[in-house]
Amino acid sequence: MLWIAMNQNAYIPPEITEGEEERLEELYGLRLLDTASELRFDRYTSLVASIFGLPIVLITLLDRDRQWFKSRLGWNKTQCPRDISFCGHAINQDSLLVVPDALDDPRFAGNPLVTGEPYIRFYAGAVVRGPAGRALGTLCVLDHQPRYFDEEHRTRLRQFADLIENEISHDADLLALKSSIERSAYYDPLTQLPNRQLLMDRLSQLLKLATMESLQVAVLLFNVTGLRLINQSLGTQGGDELLQQLAQRLRDNCPEGGSVAHLQADELVLVFPVHNDSQRKDVTHQIHVALEHPYRCLGQEHYLRVRIGGSLFPDQGDSPEALIEQASAAIRVSPESLAEPVHYFDAAHSDAFSEILKIESCLKRALARDEFYLLYQPILSLTTGQMTGVEALLRWRCSELGQVSPDRFIPLAEQSGLILPIGRWVREEVCRQLQAWCSEQPEWDIPVAVNVSPAELVQPTFSEELLNRLALAQVPEKLLRIEITEHSLVRDNEAVEQNLVRLKARSIDINIDDFGTGYSSLSYLRRVPVSSLKIDRSFIDGLPTSEDGATITRTIIEMAKALGMEQVAEGIEKKEQLTFLHGHHCTYGQGYLFSRPLPPDQIPALRSHPMVLQESQNG
Repeated sequence: MLWIAMNQNAYIPPEITEGEEERLEELYGLRLLDTASELRFDRYTSLVASIFGLPIVLITLLDRDRQWFKSRLGWNKTQCPRDISFCGHAINQDSLLVVPDALDDPRFAGNPLVTGEPYIRFYAGAVVRGPAGRALGTLCVLDHQPRYFDEEHRTRLRQFADLIENEISHDADLLALKSSIERSAYYDPLTQLPNRQLLMDRLSQLLKLATMESLQVAVLLFNVTGLRLINQSLGTQGGDELLQQLAQRLRDNCPEGGSVAHLQADELVLVFPVHNDSQRKDVTHQIHVALEHPYRCLGQEHYLRVRIGGSLFPDQGDSPEALIEQASAAIRVSPESLAEPVHYFDAAHSDAFSEILKIESCLKRALARDEFYLLYQPILSLTTGQMTGVEALLRWRCSELGQVSPDRFIPLAEQSGLILPIGRWVREEVCRQLQAWCSEQPEWDIPVAVNVSPAELVQPTFSEELLNRLALAQVPEKLLRIEITEHSLVRDNEAVEQNLVRLKARSIDINIDDFGTGYSSLSYLRRVPVSSLKIDRSFIDGLPTSEDGATITRTIIEMAKALGMEQVAEGIEKKEQLTFLHGHHCTYGQGYLFSRPLPPDQIPALRSHPMVLQESQNG
C-alpha cells in the first residue's frame, strides 16, 4: 500500500478496486457529472445538515481522477482530487465509512484536507449506488471537530442515501425512456438499423464531406424480391428473421465511413465514400458474395433474391433524395440477370423507367377494361406428332400502349400483387374455354396447362377455389394442369404442399416449368406429386452443338425418367433440336417448329391431325 509523506505525517490514497471500468461506465451513462445544481438534491443536503447539525454535507460522484460534488453545503469548492478524497475510500465499503477523528486514522492523518482547508476531523459517508448496483459516490457529512456517530445516526444517513439513489434511479428511467423514444424515431425496431430519417441526415453530412474532399459517394439499394411471398411461405416471424440476417451481413461488410439503413419493408440501403473506382468495385463484389450465401431460418437453408441498384454522387444526383430515387430506378429498369452485381441508373434508362411507370399504371386498369386474352400453344408427343395438350398463354393488348409483351408486364404484376386477380381471371377464362370445347366435342380430351405464380400457390384456399371453379364450369378435373416454377418449391411451405397434394388427388397434373433454372432439390421433387418437368428453352436453344445445353438436357431427361416423370422440351424451333430430343427419348415438346400460340378457335382442328415428325426423327 502506498504511503505519501506530507507535513511529517502520512496518508493512504483510496484503492482502485476491480470493476472500476464498469463502475465508470455506469456513472458516465447516467450523465450526472458536471451538470448544473438541482433543487431536489440541494434540499437533501440542507435537510441532512439541519438533522445532523453538521457544517458540511456533500453529495459526491467519484470520477476517474477526481471527486465532484453534485450538491454541496459548507464547502466552497466544486471538486477535489480523488487520491485525497475520503469518499474514494467510502465507495469501497459495503455501506458506510465513519471516521470519528481523522488525526487518529493512519489513512487520513496526513491528508491535506485534514492538515489544511477545510480541516476535516470527522467524516461519515454512505455509498450511493446506481441502478446497476455500482458505487457512484456518497452522501457524506463532515465536521471540523471529532465526533461520535451512533447507530441511529448511521441508519438515518443510510436512509437519506437511499432517497438519493431513488432520485438517480428515477433519472435513469427517464433517460432510458427518452433514449427509447429517440431511438424509435431514428432506428428501425426490427433490424436496429437507422431508418430513412436518420439515413437522410447521415447521407447529407456525407455528401458535404465528399464535396470538401472531392470524393464520390456510392448509394446501394437492396430490394428483397418477393418479400410478401416469403412472409406467406415462412410466416412473418420467418421473414423478419431473414431480414435481420440480411441486415447483419450488410453491417459486417459496410466500409469505413459508410452507413446501413432500413428504408422500408423490403428495402435496405448502404452508403459509403468512394476513394476510387477499384475500391467501389471491391466493396460491391464483397457485399454481393456475402448476400449470395444461403440463409438459415426455421432449421433450414433458404436463398434470398436480392436485387441491387446503385447511384453515384455527384454524377447521378446531388441530394440524398435524388440519389436514392436513382438507385431505386436502377432496380426497376435492370434485367433479372446481370454480369455485374450492381446496376447503376444513367440517363439512357430514363425512357425505360418512364415506360415501366406507364405499364404499371395501365396494368392496374387492364382487368376492368377487359384487355387480357389467352392464346394456346400445342404440346405434342415427340413420338407420334399427336397434340396431347395445350399451354394457356396470357396476352395483353393495352388500349394506350398497344400489345405489351408478357416479359414486360408479368414481373411487374408479381411485384405489385396484381398477379393474384390476374391469375384468377386466367383460370376462369380457361375453365370457360374448356367448357366451350367440351360442349362442341363431348369426347374432348386435350388438357390445358395453366401457369400459377408462387404468390398464388401459397394461398391456403388456392386448390379449393380452383376445384370449385372447375365444378361450376362442369369441366372434368383431368382436363386442367397447373405449371409452377422451381421458385415455388424453394421454400418449405405447408400450404404449397397441401395445395399440390389436394390437386393431384383430384387428377390434376403438376408440371414444373423452366426446370433447371432454380433451386429444386431431389428430395422435394420426390415428396411433391410432380407429373412432368419442362426443360427450359435456354438449354434447348443451343442444341445439338452446345455441349453444356446437351449435357443438361440429357441429365434432366434421364432424371425425370428415373423419377417416373414425363419431360416436355420448350422452345423447339429447329429440326436439329427435335432430332436430338427424339434421339434421347424426350416425351413431349412445344415450340414454333410445330406451332405458334393460337387463338382458341384454331385448336380443335389440330386435335385430329397429327403432325408428321418422321423426317426430323430420322435426321
